[in-house]
Amino acid sequence: MSLKSILTCRAHYIPFLIFSLFTTLLGSFLVITSQYNTFAAPGAPSTSPIITVSSDPSVDFNFTQTELTSSTFKHGSFLIDVYTNNSTGATAYISSIDEDTNLNHSDPSVLQKIPSITTPLADTAFSSKTWGYRAAAILPTGNYHPVPKASTPDTLFTKKSAFGTKHFIDFGVKSGPDLPAGTYSKQIVFTVFSNYVPTTATFIEGPDFNDVVRDITPTKDINVFKHSSVAPANPTLARIVSTPDSDRPIYLWYDTINKTLLWWSDADVSYANINAGFMFHDLNGGANDVSVIDTTGIDTSKAKDMRFMFHSGEKLVKDLIIGNLNTSQVENMRYMFGSDDSNTGTVSPSPIDLSHFDTSNVRDMEGMFQGSHLPNIDVRHFDVGRVTNLSFTFARLKNVTSLDLSGWNTRNVTNMNSTFVYSEEITDLNVSGWQNDSATDMAAMFGRLTNLRNFQHAGFTTKNVQNMEFMFSHCHALTSLDLREFDTSNATHMKYMFEETTALSSLDVSSFRTHNVVDMSFMFSHWSAVPVLQNLDLSNFNTSNVVTMESMFQGQTNLINLNISSFDTRKVTNMKDMFLSSMKNPGNGTLDISSFDTRSLTEAKAMFTDSGVKTILVSPSFTVAGLSSAPQKMFEHTSNVVGGNGTSYVWPNYNSDYAHIDAPGNPGYFTQK
Repeated sequence: MSLKSILTCRAHYIPFLIFSLFTTLLGSFLVITSQYNTFAAPGAPSTSPIITVSSDPSVDFNFTQTELTSSTFKHGSFLIDVYTNNSTGATAYISSIDEDTNLNHSDPSVLQKIPSITTPLADTAFSSKTWGYRAAAILPTGNYHPVPKASTPDTLFTKKSAFGTKHFIDFGVKSGPDLPAGTYSKQIVFTVFSNYVPTTATFIEGPDFNDVVRDITPTKDINVFKHSSVAPANPTLARIVSTPDSDRPIYLWYDTINKTLLWWSDADVSYANINAGFMFHDLNGGANDVSVIDTTGIDTSKAKDMRFMFHSGEKLVKDLIIGNLNTSQVENMRYMFGSDDSNTGTVSPSPIDLSHFDTSNVRDMEGMFQGSHLPNIDVRHFDVGRVTNLSFTFARLKNVTSLDLSGWNTRNVTNMNSTFVYSEEITDLNVSGWQNDSATDMAAMFGRLTNLRNFQHAGFTTKNVQNMEFMFSHCHALTSLDLREFDTSNATHMKYMFEETTALSSLDVSSFRTHNVVDMSFMFSHWSAVPVLQNLDLSNFNTSNVVTMESMFQGQTNLINLNISSFDTRKVTNMKDMFLSSMKNPGNGTLDISSFDTRSLTEAKAMFTDSGVKTILVSPSFTVAGLSSAPQKMFEHTSNVVGGNGTSYVWPNYNSDYAHIDAPGNPGYFTQK
């Protein structure tokens, strides 16, 4: 690069330094001081960069006659310091002050010169009457280089950010026996060019930007948002939406004819605010759909908060063009692409390519896609290693039928409440490999996935989960569920966990450790459809801390074999509707609750109402003495039941008065085991 070309590029020089080199023969020499000039680069910070030398910027060589005769080689060094607070750095160069790279005699009539070497050479390879230089951040070693002309300077170093550095410059010269006496000199120029500092503008915070949009579009009929290639025709009609510290303003205006919201700035870079949340949220205030939101030209590399950024509210966005979106610093993506449950939009959103999303710093993805109308969502590549909140992330998806999230690193996620709830179109879901070491809440995680048929969850861990309420509630289409990998040792709540899983014919919960569970109400309950489950083995359940079993098996009409022989019910207070309408098909079966100790029972209304069982096996530990109100209707319409002494159900003998072992003179509906 020639000096001329450097001066005309978008870099501007900081300073230059002129250094004088002298070779003195026969004892006389001359000292010439250098010049210093400093210039600030465009866009640079407030103080100018600096270049200095460590001492008097001259290198003097004094050769004796003996040294001349023997063509002695000498070298000498000095140190330059360069400092700049230019955020884009600088480049340093070295050259002769002109096109002549010779050491010239001070007497113009003396034509003898000391030319520069022409190729890199070791000091031992110098020809007599030649010179060269070498440079390095530490004391230079190795070959010397030809002294460059002013038009073709050598690069000493390049830095890409603000810096302070030292550089050693070492000159070598070899004398000759036929050199006339006198002083030979040459001025050397050190030049530092600061890199161009781009002008920048920053959008105001997202919520404030959204307020401006609402203010300038009272008609609420925006069709397109995009960058304008030209400035507003009438700046007085535009609003400035940049922060006060921006180098250039950002203008925002509304083209009412084309229904287009436009922005423009002559800054080199237009940054989204650190808080970009709500920026494009519900642009038309629930009045109309939006055709296009195009973020091209907005640099989001500094944004940390994108919550609700593209949330469409009560309407929809047809095309979301976000291919330039830089999410590398984003920490919050809550409800970023969601929409309201009350959404009445009529357009069909196009797919969004999220393959470029860097989510390595995201902590919160709550509701990120909740209510989305996207046709598909491919986020297999997402890095969720720092995410702690996945609640409602994929809730209420309207059109997505398949989600493959296998291999996600969920070790730091604590909240998985309702992650997929109400996404009723999903048929295939893969969460294999989720190591949920920190998760404590999985309530309704897969609830209301009414069409889920293929559920892959190998390696899905639950060892610290406390809340499993509604976890698989209303998964109507699942036919089998093998949860042997589930560690439920810390679970405390299982209310409604398998409610309305009507197609489930096989449920394996044999590994469940339930010693900390306090609530099992409605756990396997049904009432809106006929379940197909016939066999349920809960013999491994430890229910010693459960206090409520209300409606636990309500509506399990096809249940034939129910093994609850391990149940410890000493703390249970509520068994209301526990077996309501259960075991009806084919009916006349046996219900073994002989392990039940009901010393704490206070509520048992409709416990066996409308059940199809014939024999109820109990022990003397089953008592209704503690009921809060007595008698209670426990056996209404339990028409098949027969006590151990032959007492059959007769209307209206359905109260708790018959909740004991049948004996002569004391009719009851229980049979002692």
